Amino acid sequence: MSTKWVEPTVKEFDYSKPPSIWISVIAFVVIYVAAFVITVLTWKQGQPLISTAFLVRVLVVPLLLWGALCSLNYFSHEDWIERVNIWNNLCRMTYVHWRLWAQARVAIIGSVTLTPENELAERMLGLEGSAPANAGKLLPVLLEKSTVSASRSHQILEQLVTPFVPYMSGIAGRHTFSIVVQSNREQDVNDLRALLRRLMPRDFDFVEISRAEEALDVGLVEGWLSGERMPDFCLVLAYQLHSESKQATCSEAAVALLFASTTIIANSKGKLKPHAWLFRPVPAAMDTVFDALKIMLAAQQTPNERIKHLWLSHVPGRGKHATVTAVKDTELNLAVHDLDAAIGVPGPVNPLLVQALAAQMVQHGQGTQLVATPHKGGVMLNLVGTSIAPVQGVEERLPTMLNISFTLLAGCLLLLLLLVFVDAQASTGWFIALPVAFVVFLIVQAFFSLVRRNQVADDFYRKLPW
Repeated sequence: MSTKWVEPTVKEFDYSKPPSIWISVIAFVVIYVAAFVITVLTWKQGQPLISTAFLVRVLVVPLLLWGALCSLNYFSHEDWIERVNIWNNLCRMTYVHWRLWAQARVAIIGSVTLTPENELAERMLGLEGSAPANAGKLLPVLLEKSTVSASRSHQILEQLVTPFVPYMSGIAGRHTFSIVVQSNREQDVNDLRALLRRLMPRDFDFVEISRAEEALDVGLVEGWLSGERMPDFCLVLAYQLHSESKQATCSEAAVALLFASTTIIANSKGKLKPHAWLFRPVPAAMDTVFDALKIMLAAQQTPNERIKHLWLSHVPGRGKHATVTAVKDTELNLAVHDLDAAIGVPGPVNPLLVQALAAQMVQHGQGTQLVATPHKGGVMLNLVGTSIAPVQGVEERLPTMLNISFTLLAGCLLLLLLLVFVDAQASTGWFIALPVAFVVFLIVQAFFSLVRRNQVADDFYRKLPW
């Protein structure tokens, strides 16, 4: 069963009312009166009325008959209660499973952003200075001054990688560490290898480096969360630079994001604290953004009241308007921040850049950030934050192997047979058969309980929207 971004809205069953107690009361009176009358009318002349046989017929036999009738009357109700218990338990377990699936996440351990504007995220949120306004411009990245004579691409690569060298050196040989470079040039990978040899000559060999020609976005994270092998640590590098030989098509930008798996964070025992969590993203077509946002809020990846800001970048006009409108139509009251309006024409790096900026603002105590980026002709929504909404666990309910009414019914019938065998002075074999028959009743009942459990489960999973 593959879980999807569809809320498991299977309704729970209601419990039915038990059979009226007056049925048992009336049955008790009728059976005892009938037993007394029949016993008196059929009693052999000459036999004393005050005897064990007479008392058995007028007291014990009607009691067993009454018990069997009441058990039979209650059997269907008890069976329905068990079916409701199983069904409702599956409803709750499935909903909890769905919420835990939606809360799957990767940790952002650190990030570096190089953009055309200084203190970009803080200014966009109004924390410092004035918000930059560069819509439609083609701006270069602001680089730190370097005394080393190197190309701009080498300077940018060094600024992106250097802050993460202590992480790589610290885990050398103990964890898997991967670097993914978003680049259309093989030379960029060679430059990275040369830089790592210089920065960490002894620990370089354990780092696995790969190149992605296509633009990277949170689809990379979705792949990890959906079953693709994720390394313990993954450093994603991406940059878009102007070329002297080609006309610029976007503003320059560069970003480095260090991701770590939840297992690594858990095993660190508090020594490794993520800057933010990037939760499982929700893909949406242009005309289903509201539905996607609604289902994301229903999953409660984080406490919804902690979501404070909406970031957008490189989202086509229709998707941008649909996202802003969808936010307004929910209970969210978010400040909207358009990265494209801040640093100019977007490029392939922007979907990752906006994630890093959102994570930085989480570190500044700005709550959980909602991010909208383009993905496969539509929009991808995801949350970046540190708050995780609690999910109350539900234990699986094992099938009840003993049905009380069925067991009482079997017990009453077998005791009636025992009285018949005593009265008929049956052979020893008949008496031995009674406990054997009772054990068989119990085995049949246990088998029926398992069959009932499977039937209810099959019906439930057929109703799931997955």
